[in-house]
Order: sequence, then C-alpha cells, then structure tokens
Amino acid sequence: MAEQKPLTEIMVGDRFWLAYAQEIVRGAVQAPEKRAEQLAGAIAWFWTLYSAAALVVLTVGGTQLPAPAAALVAAPSALLVFAYWMASRVRRPVLLDFDPRIPSEIEAVHAKAAAEKRRALAWAERLTALAACSVVAALVVALLVKPPPTAALSVQADPADSRQLLVSAVTAKNAVVRLTAEAASAPARTASSVTVLERADAAGVLRTRLRAEGLAPYRVTASWQEEGLQHSLALEVKPGP
Repeated sequence: MAEQKPLTEIMVGDRFWLAYAQEIVRGAVQAPEKRAEQLAGAIAWFWTLYSAAALVVLTVGGTQLPAPAAALVAAPSALLVFAYWMASRVRRPVLLDFDPRIPSEIEAVHAKAAAEKRRALAWAERLTALAACSVVAALVVALLVKPPPTAALSVQADPADSRQLLVSAVTAKNAVVRLTAEAASAPARTASSVTVLERADAAGVLRTRLRAEGLAPYRVTASWQEEGLQHSLALEVKPGP
C-alpha cells in the first residue's frame, strides 16, 4: 500500500508556490490598477467637497475675495482634474510587443509594464494628496471668508440741532464719498445745496454731518467709485421737527 503524503505537503508544494508566484506576477500590474480605481473614487469625493466649498465662497464672498484667497479657491479644480487624469492613465492598457517563444523577453516586457504603472500610480497619489490639501485650504477659506458689507445710507435730523443732518453710510473700504444734500423741491434745489467729500474708514463706514439751509425736505445722495464702477445711494429726510 502506497504511503499517503501529509495534507500540508499536498497543499503546500511546488504547484502551490508556482500558483502563488503566478498571482504575484499578475498582481504587479493589477495592483496599481486597483489602487488607481480607489484614487479615482477619493478624487470624486474630494470634488464633491470642493464644489460645496466653492459654492459657499462664491455665494458669500462674490467678487470681493482678495487675490490669495481667490487663488486658493480656484487651485483645487485644476489639481483634481489632473489627478483624475493621472489615475486614469494607470488603468490604461499597456501595449506590449514581445516574442511569445522567448520567456526572458516576456519577463522583461512585463517588468517594464509593471514599472510604468507604478510610476503613473506614484504621480497620481502625489497629485491626489496635493489636491486634497488644496481642498482643505478651500474649505478653510469658505469657513473664514466674510461677506462684504452691504452698501447702505442712513440720514436723520440731529435731535440737538434740527438744522444738522446726521449721515451714516456703508460704502467701499477707504472710498472717497461725495455727499450732496439738496432741497427735494425743484424751486429751492439750487439755493439749498450742500456738497462735501468724506472718506470712509477701512471697514467702509462713514459718519458725518451736513448743514441744512432750511426746513424743507432734503434729498441726500452718497456717491463713490469702486473697481471702476460708480455707486450711488439717495435718501429723503426732513431736517426740521
């Protein structure tokens, strides 16, 4: 009766290790492709976060973002697209040209293809990491950005002196504001007109006084320039009691 071999020798033998080596050789090409697929999923997730952050920044900040902040918000778009393209390159089939009768040539071509995929994967991982950092920076900008102040004009008579108009305005930062107070009625408009130039502070806030020449209703106008555009606000008020 033939001697039976132990189970371990049957399971772990030459054929086992040959099959194991075969899987390693195949995995040298397939593993980078699987990793690239995971990277593509992560990039899509980062794109969702970035889209939300960019929407918040554009909605809240509008065109008032300073140049460095705008660059931080815009950078992830290019990086994410480029990282996704690099991840797609890893999954691209590699064209192989070899003589199937020569094992050494097959081995060399396979090793070259595996090395090429590993290099592409390394670049894809670096770009994904850089894109992730830029998305985090965009999220920080989205959380810290403050909406620009809304332009406003407020005018009221001074309780202590009914001929004084108390003017409060919110304009552009450090803007030179032209304030004009003129009678609302046409006959008295020319004779009862006061114009002054005032500068808003670093927050765009301006507070000053205008002298009213009569008790008729006055129309107060504030005008200034911001980024080459002319802005104007007007309000009607009666100086007297």
